[in-house]
Amino acid sequence: MNQQWLFRNTASKRGRNITITPETSEFKAIHAGRILLDSTAPRAGGHNEGRETTLFCLHGTGQIKVGSEIFDLKKFDGVYVSRGAPFELSTKDFFDVVEASAPTSKSHPTRCVNFEKEVKNSDSLTLHVGQEPYYRDIHKVLAENVEGSRILTGVTMSKPGNWTSWPPHEHAATREELYLFFDMPRPGFGTQFMYSNLENPEFVQPVYEDDAVVIVKGYHPNVAAPGYPINFCWVLCSLEDDTWRTLANVNVQPGFESMPTGLR
Repeated sequence: MNQQWLFRNTASKRGRNITITPETSEFKAIHAGRILLDSTAPRAGGHNEGRETTLFCLHGTGQIKVGSEIFDLKKFDGVYVSRGAPFELSTKDFFDVVEASAPTSKSHPTRCVNFEKEVKNSDSLTLHVGQEPYYRDIHKVLAENVEGSRILTGVTMSKPGNWTSWPPHEHAATREELYLFFDMPRPGFGTQFMYSNLENPEFVQPVYEDDAVVIVKGYHPNVAAPGYPINFCWVLCSLEDDTWRTLANVNVQPGFESMPTGLR
C-alpha cells in the first residue's frame, strides 16, 4: 500500500495543520488539512499565495474573516477565499474546518455559503443519488453556485451499510480528489477501494472517522460497515483552470454503465 494515499486521524492536533500536499502525497494540485479550534487554541490564520481556498465547517461554530468581511459559520457552511487572500478563523467554543487550496491564475470573489438556507433544500445542490443499497445524499456547498477556478467542496452521506461513489467511476485525466471521513463513530468503519483493475487493486483499506484518502487514479467506490454510515467531505479539483470544475463527466467502469451515477 502506498502511504501517500492514506492519511490517518487528520484531527489529532489543534490549530491549523495542512498535512496533505503535493510534497507529502500523490496530489499534483490539492493542499488540504484541518483547522481545529477550541478554548486552548481559539484562533488561527492562513495565506495561500497563488492558490484559491475553500474552508468548510465540519463541526462546531466560529467566524472566518477575509479582508473586511466577517462570516459566521456552523456545520456544513463554507467560504470560498479568493486567490492569495489572507484569512483568520476564531471561535468561542469549538470549530472544525476542512481547508483545501489549489493553484490558479485567476481571482474570484470571496463568498460564504449557508448550508441551511442555500444548499439543504436546493434541487441543484442537494442530490439524492442511487437506490438501495447504494443510495446516498450529496450536498454541493462550494460548487457551481460559487465562482471559482478549480475546487469543488461538499459532503456525501450514506445510510448504514450502503455503498457510495457507485457505480464505480474515475476521472484521473481531468481531476484529483480528496475524501475526508467524518461522523463515523467507532467501531464503525468503511472500506475504500481504488483500482484500475479489480483483480489487482492499488488500494483497499478500512477507513475510520477523520481519515483521509488521496484519489489520483482509478475507480474509487467505498462501502460502510453494516449498521454504520460512511460519510465524507470531498474536495474535487480540476487539473486545469475553468475546465473540469464539475461533478459530471466521469468514466464509469465497464459493465456498470446501465447504473446512472446521479452526478451533475
